[in-house]
Amino acid sequence: MATTSGTELIELETGIFARLHEGLTNAGILVGDTSVLVIDSLRVPSFARDLIQDVKHITDKPIQYVIDTHAHWDHSWGNEEFPDATIIGHENCYDEMVDVEWNKVWRDKIVASTDPWADEARTVNITPPDLTFETSMQLYFGGRKLELRYFGRAHTSGDIIIHLPEAKIAFTGDVVQDKGVPFFGDSYPEDWPDTDDGIVGLDVDRFVAGHGPIGNHDGIVEARDFIHVLVPSLQASIEEGQDVGSATASAIDALKPQFSDWRGFENLGDSVPLVYGRLTR
Repeated sequence: MATTSGTELIELETGIFARLHEGLTNAGILVGDTSVLVIDSLRVPSFARDLIQDVKHITDKPIQYVIDTHAHWDHSWGNEEFPDATIIGHENCYDEMVDVEWNKVWRDKIVASTDPWADEARTVNITPPDLTFETSMQLYFGGRKLELRYFGRAHTSGDIIIHLPEAKIAFTGDVVQDKGVPFFGDSYPEDWPDTDDGIVGLDVDRFVAGHGPIGNHDGIVEARDFIHVLVPSLQASIEEGQDVGSATASAIDALKPQFSDWRGFENLGDSVPLVYGRLTR
């Protein structure tokens, strides 16, 4: 159904779409009575414009809301392409998106890459949410209740879950992926286990993550279990005085029996040290 190369539009329930982008960032599209709500505006304006075109492939209704699951560039740097929409996010998402130094680090990293969007990242007008909340927010859209929930810091300081309780569907950003290792560079590993414990309690049959395939509630439990193995393993190693190399090896050994088939597991030698660094800062 989607018109953008590499993407797939999946209608989870009438008017609720997952827009999956293989190897890149997913989005959500909800069609209401008179307008559209989009979850995550993607990495740069050109990607947002492709998303807008795919919305038009579904409906000619205008986009009224954009929800940022968190502040990372690949989920929110398309916000400027929605000038007539209300952009919603957690208050910490706003704080990160107006943090000049935080965004400079990301922009410099992206511009220095050889990725096709590197040059475009130079001119992105980083556009933060204009409506924020602290712990929860209810939005009634197209006859559906959306619960925007903040369970605590995890992948970033401002990750939110968009829960549609009647449909038992959630959009989880990058906190919970289906059999995928998350990015830990901006993470809060000391908080992440408790955050995942809260998310597991949601009544969800299916979830759409920021990356990868659609998962079910078992996938949410497995994502929680991954963090509950990784973080305590590193904390124990740190208490024993192990250096980053030894602690990383111990953590990978602990994770291997259950998670060796996950996307990105082969790169844990690079990503686990990021968690070690966050726990010892």
